[in-house]
Amino acid sequence: MNTTKTPYLNQIGPDLYRENPFRVTGLAVDATARDIRRRSEELQVKAKLGTAPGTGSPLLPLDPPPDADAAQRAIQRLRDPVRRLEDELFWFWPSQNDDEALNALRDGRIEDAEQLWTNPGPGRPSAVAAHNLAVLAHARALDDDDPKLWKQALRHWRTTLNTDAFWDLVAARARTADDPRIGPGAAAELRERLPAALLSISARLAVQESQDGEHEKASAHVDLMRGSGFHADLVDTALRDAVNPDVSRLRSQSRTALERADATPETGYGEAIRLLERADPVLAGLSTILPSDHSILEGLRDEIADSAMRCVILYGNETDDWHPAEGVLERAEKTAVSANIRTRIAENLETVRENQVYATCWFCKEHPSHDGSGFKVKMHGEVNEEITEYYTRRITWRKLTISVPRCTACTSAHRTRRAKVWAYGLGSNVALFMLGLVLTSTDAFGAGIVLMILTFAGFAFTTGFAATTPLSRDAQDVLHAFPAIQEKFKAGWTFGHKPPGVQ
Repeated sequence: MNTTKTPYLNQIGPDLYRENPFRVTGLAVDATARDIRRRSEELQVKAKLGTAPGTGSPLLPLDPPPDADAAQRAIQRLRDPVRRLEDELFWFWPSQNDDEALNALRDGRIEDAEQLWTNPGPGRPSAVAAHNLAVLAHARALDDDDPKLWKQALRHWRTTLNTDAFWDLVAARARTADDPRIGPGAAAELRERLPAALLSISARLAVQESQDGEHEKASAHVDLMRGSGFHADLVDTALRDAVNPDVSRLRSQSRTALERADATPETGYGEAIRLLERADPVLAGLSTILPSDHSILEGLRDEIADSAMRCVILYGNETDDWHPAEGVLERAEKTAVSANIRTRIAENLETVRENQVYATCWFCKEHPSHDGSGFKVKMHGEVNEEITEYYTRRITWRKLTISVPRCTACTSAHRTRRAKVWAYGLGSNVALFMLGLVLTSTDAFGAGIVLMILTFAGFAFTTGFAATTPLSRDAQDVLHAFPAIQEKFKAGWTFGHKPPGVQ
């Protein structure tokens, strides 16, 4: 006794009706073994003569018509009782020897056939009529991709599923099959598996349309599935199974990118970019199939974002080139969903931006900064003034030194300017001193003494100015815009290590 459960309907797909052997061969679902043998012999003769097989059902003609190879495959399939039982489920059943609705369909009068099956009348059991309406709408929907037909197809199939009389007919057909794989529960098994099989076809079509960028069509398919009346769990399972190949492929690409970046860090930036570019269209497509908060979609987005982040960090640590990392991390941050991953990316993004600021000369914005060449800026803030118990005034403050990144070329230019300030100031003061000295030997002795005294003050000013202001006015404006300095300005800090007037 056969106790193995036959896996019915696990091979059907969107070509369900185009490859249906009854449609390909033109045979009826009640064709006998003799009918199949005659059609096979006919095909063999035509093959020897080199003529077209001339097969195909007149009920819903195939365009283009099937070739000889397709016809032979269909014949072989009909000789398998298990597969034939499945194929009978997806083709038209006669209700009597002279079925008026099938005749109308042969003549291309589709609306007449629909009307006759909708109102079967005596001699045409409603069970068969409901099934044939489902097949007609479903086959035409797959041929034409018409949303109205899809809605009709799913509705008619639900009616068929709820019609016990139809499944009694299926059970009777199963009993006539001479195959140990087809047991007494075959009809019940087909009935149980049919909803998932039907939904899987729609789900696969939705995924295909999303892959082709037809997101509106994909979304419409999903909406039809969810509004079909089938159980929500079945719909979710069908959609999850349909997207699984894309999800698995993208996860594999994510792991491969990270493995390559780990083995060769200097390729990390390229790996991150390729991963994100591959992921973007796939994630966009998946977003039309799955709800935005679906665990599969959220998990995949986090995995892609995390891998891209790690790839580009490996690149930056290896090359010290942090410029490309910012764009990658910004894209990764938009991709990520969970707070944990987004926080990690944000922290790395902040570090990268700081690295970028300090890695490039702030003054020329072109050359790399040089260690030890930073322009030192003294600042003070948080000044607090209080009167002590002895009625004396006490001032406290905080101070710090900010190093503004600078390249060797700008450092040299600033030193040259400082030297020029020294030279001009020293020259001017020496000239004034000599003039004062000359005046002391004339009647303007007092004026000469005053002028000589002023030159000493000039020397002090020149020394201080050259030491503290080696920058041009434009360079000073650039310096003031440095982020760390701007941050202190906003907090009330100012230049200098101590407040004015404090000794």
